[in-house]
Amino acid sequence: MKCPEAIRLLDAYVDDELDVTGVLALDDHLRACPRCRAREEGLRALRSTLQRHTEFRVAPASLRSRVSADTQSTAIPGRRRWALGAAAVGALGLVAVMGWNAGTNQTIPVSKRKVIYHLSDSRTASAALRTLGNHLQASPTTKVVVVAHNEGVDFLLRGARDESGQLFETAVQRFKQRGVEFRVCTNTLVRRKIEATGIVPEATLVPSGIEEIERLQQAEGYSYLRM
Repeated sequence: MKCPEAIRLLDAYVDDELDVTGVLALDDHLRACPRCRAREEGLRALRSTLQRHTEFRVAPASLRSRVSADTQSTAIPGRRRWALGAAAVGALGLVAVMGWNAGTNQTIPVSKRKVIYHLSDSRTASAALRTLGNHLQASPTTKVVVVAHNEGVDFLLRGARDESGQLFETAVQRFKQRGVEFRVCTNTLVRRKIEATGIVPEATLVPSGIEEIERLQQAEGYSYLRM
């Protein structure tokens, strides 16, 4: 990516309006270009100034449930409906896990934030990765484990592509470099007769996706987002 294109995309980048491919490409450019990085920091400083006096609250569970139900029932055809539903639920879930503990109303220390992204349907994978990119942009030290089972493993198959024709593996590789872990349910592979060699090498296998989610929550204190 060249500087003119990066500068053109910066406003959308700061406002979380780019797709995951655009976010990751611009991430790479900003790491290598001090001038564009300074522009991005200036935009974020302006945004921070505007938000400084705004009070944020954790979204109540009842509101999250209502938005989720309303989004899923909206008459938007096909993949767009799934993507919008995942984005809305993911954004609301993100409010709950980034910075506040809903049970105690206390700030969670940045160094201790750990989140599971649970995917059971790869039709939501693009929206989930986009949300994940936004999440890490706002909280780079958060530890994230993506757990996939059932049809959620499909985006982690070799050669799988998103709606725009881009390889999912490219995005997975970049997230892996940023510390994100991808774990795939072996029970799903056995049931669906998918060879382990068909999974991208950036992902690891676990015996059961659901058990892995339970273990991460109970034993390691992870928050949970269903995407």
